[in-house]
Amino acid sequence: MTNQSYKRVMEVVAAADDGTTYRIDRYCRSQAQGAEKTAEDRSNAYCCLPDGQLVQWRGDGNYQLPDGTLVTTVATRLCE
Repeated sequence: MTNQSYKRVMEVVAAADDGTTYRIDRYCRSQAQGAEKTAEDRSNAYCCLPDGQLVQWRGDGNYQLPDGTLVTTVATRLCE
C-alpha cells in the first residue's frame, strides 16, 4: 500500500502476550490530499509491518497483525 501521498509519521513497538515484539509503521496523508479521493477510498491513514503487510488498528494502543495476533503498544517514536 506504500504510496507517495502517504508519509510515515510514527513507529510503534508493540508486544504480543508471549513477549514477541513487532515494529509497526503508521502512515498518514493530509486531508487536502485525501479530499480528491472517491468515497470508497477516504482512508487518511494506515498501519503496516516493515514488510508491507497491513496491520489493523484496534484503538487504545492495540493492533491486530495479519495472522490475527493481538499486540499492545509498548513504545512509540514520531518520525520527521
